[in-house]
This record gives sequence, structure tokens and C-alpha cells, in this order.
Amino acid sequence: MSTVAEIRSKGVARRVPLEQLRLDAHNPRLAPEDQGAGQEELAVKLELGFDALTVAESISSHGFFGSEPLIVIAGDEPDTWTVVEGNRRLTALLGLADSEVRSQFAGRTQWDSLAAHASVTLGDLIPVVVLENRSEATPIIGFRHISGILQWEPYAQARYVARLVDEEGMSFGEVAEMIGIDRTRVGNLYRDQAIATQAADLGIDAGQIERAFSLMTVAMSTPKLREHIGADLGAKTVPGVPPISEQKHEELRELITWLYGDGEIEPVIGESRDISKLGNVVATPVGLVALRAGKSLDHALQQVKDAAENPRQRLVSRLRSGRNALTAALEDLAEFVDDEEVAGLVDEARSAVDDLQAALES
Repeated sequence: MSTVAEIRSKGVARRVPLEQLRLDAHNPRLAPEDQGAGQEELAVKLELGFDALTVAESISSHGFFGSEPLIVIAGDEPDTWTVVEGNRRLTALLGLADSEVRSQFAGRTQWDSLAAHASVTLGDLIPVVVLENRSEATPIIGFRHISGILQWEPYAQARYVARLVDEEGMSFGEVAEMIGIDRTRVGNLYRDQAIATQAADLGIDAGQIERAFSLMTVAMSTPKLREHIGADLGAKTVPGVPPISEQKHEELRELITWLYGDGEIEPVIGESRDISKLGNVVATPVGLVALRAGKSLDHALQQVKDAAENPRQRLVSRLRSGRNALTAALEDLAEFVDDEEVAGLVDEARSAVDDLQAALES
């Protein structure tokens, strides 16, 4: 006679009233300044930033799928449950059930229409899985939102990894094994968020880093830029220790300015593909001087190229480029013979040629 064994599982399936569910004030998706906000404020942030309306449309049309229960732990107040996985769905449910909550949402009319069709109430029983503590949810949250199909934005991933390391004392290897990514990526995510945090501590506006965190990850995968600010490989980053030494604070500041601008100065890169060019420029003294003087990335890159050539090669290259540009301009010139700006540029080109000829004759 065979023995039937139950598969190992975590959590207890239950159904609890919607009114007992609470949004997670420590949701990794939230920006650091939003952590710990009140319930209505959290709902507004999640609705605005994470498209809860789309989820509400699905619930209004098809109902709430019991096959995807919310994952909860005991809340801070009696008879409440904090949702540690499924906050966007909870936001959608609250918007459909609570007129006071949805009154603060963008597109109030659309929310009212969905609510009337869905007929969700705060007393409705919602399927949940109850876990004993937040740590028990780590494997599924990490797998789903970092290595799985519902991935968070890069900065949220990095903050979550940092929380596991700094607050739960896990090693890079333990985090990697738990959430299903390699140890190198864990170290890189940890290092890059630590750099963003250190920048904020130094008074550098880190808001743009958070919004376009992928630029930082690409920059830190460029060895020449890592060397410029003295950043280690992610795997060598020491948890809890600022990754950039005091001697390199100014280099960190200027790198962030080159990547993101500073409100007054525009970034020198136009897109992430320019970051490799930036690395090549920063790695040479002449390129670094040009950038620090406020020159464009293309200008600095050209100076780097010019410095690599001997004077005769540089002269021939410049003359050929000028000749080719002027020859190409002839193709369009006939259409703009009466254009004053075009005529002025032709005069300047002629003057430049006259100066070259005079230099030859002298």
C-alpha cells in the first residue's frame, strides 16, 4: 500500500475581507521618500506610478482570479493583514470598492465607471495566502520580480537586493540562490544602489538616478568609468561600506553630471550607447580636460582622436574631412542660392580656404 505525501509548501490559504487588507508601506517599488506613507497616499502613488487602472479594468471585466491570491502577513493593527505581494492588485480593488480612495486617483470618471460595473465592496472576501513573516515571502517576490516575468524597474530590484543584504544579513551568494540570479548580478545591483545612496548622502540629486537607473548600471559595467570613480567590481563590494572613497567624491559628482545633468548643465550623453564613448574620453587626459572645460562629448572624442595622430596625419585628416563636407554640400546648394544664412556660410568657408592658402604661401 503506497503512502501519499503532501508537497512541501508555505503559507495558509484564507479569504479575508477587503477592508482588513493594508498596502505595504515598505513596498520595494516605492521610492525611499515614499516608504512609510499612509494608506491613501500609498494608493495614490501606486495608482499613478504603476498602472493600477489596467488591473482594475481586468477585475471589472473578469473578476478577481483566485489562482493569484495576495500574499499577506499579520498587520500592525489587530485583524489587519499587510500585503507583501500584490499591492498593485490591492490598489485596484480599493479603487473599485472605496469612493474616498478613488476620488484621489487620476481619471476619477473612468474609475467610477469601472466601480459601478464591478460592484466590489469592502466586505468582499479576497483570496490570500498567510505567511508568518516577511522573510518567508522573499523567494517568491525575488523570483517573480527580479528573475521572473513580472520584473520590477532596475532601481526597485536593486533596493530589494540591498534590503536582503543590509537588513536580513544575507550574503550575495545566498541572495543569488534564493531569487534565481547569478552572484555577479546580485553584487552589481547592490553596488549600483549603494553608489546612488552615497550620491544622495553627498547632497547630489539622486532623483534622476532612480528614474533612469539603467544608465548607472551601464556606466558601472564600463571598466574605464568604474576606474574613474574608484568603484570595485560588484562582487568585491563590501556591504555597509560606501563604495566610493572620499578621495573620489568629486569624480563621482562629475560622472553623475555627465550622465544625468544637474539641473543647469545638460548631460553629455544623449543615450545609453554613448556611455562607451564617455569611457574612452574619460580614460585619456586630453578628453578629460575637454569634458571638464564644458566641451561636448563629440568634441572631446575628436580631441582624443586628434591627439592619437601625428601632426601631419591630423592635418591631412582634417583637410580631407573639410573637402568631403564641402563637396557634399554642393548637392543641396542649388536649392538655397537665395538663403542668406547659406550665403554667409559659403563666405566663411571661402575665407577659411583663403587663410589656408595664405599660410601655404608664407
